[in-house]
Amino acid sequence: MKALNYKLVCVFIFLVALSVFLVLFQDLTKNCIKSILQWKHLNITLWLSLICCFVVHYVSIKSDNSYDGGIIYKHFGKFADTAFAIVTYGLASTTSAAILKGVYIQQFFNEKVYFNHFDQIDIYSMLVVSLFLLGYSLYAALSALRNAVFLSKAETAIPVTG
Repeated sequence: MKALNYKLVCVFIFLVALSVFLVLFQDLTKNCIKSILQWKHLNITLWLSLICCFVVHYVSIKSDNSYDGGIIYKHFGKFADTAFAIVTYGLASTTSAAILKGVYIQQFFNEKVYFNHFDQIDIYSMLVVSLFLLGYSLYAALSALRNAVFLSKAETAIPVTG
């Protein structure tokens, strides 16, 4: 007999429960999402959250000599890498939230037309791309925060000179 992966069983049960909730409370769910997208403090909240995550990450890597960042870091340093991350993820998250708001209200509430002269495929493509950009921006910020806050159990590599 095979052993159960309890973590995945719990994920499955959670997803089934979430699905049942969404089916039973469709209008409530749609209105909650609409309220979040129309919240007047959404953009500033996204910006401040991203700034906090990446500043904490910067503080954690500032004196770390083993840090090997991306292309911005290699050419301009840790501060520029952090500033670039804040700006790009901040713009991506707020722009995608604005597009999501327009697409969501237009497609699910028919209250206002935000995107004239677009086919349905174009509008749903914007929905998918915007969801991805918003999700990826939040994921990148939370990953940076997680990497800064949780201490690694790995030892620092010491180069062998010979």
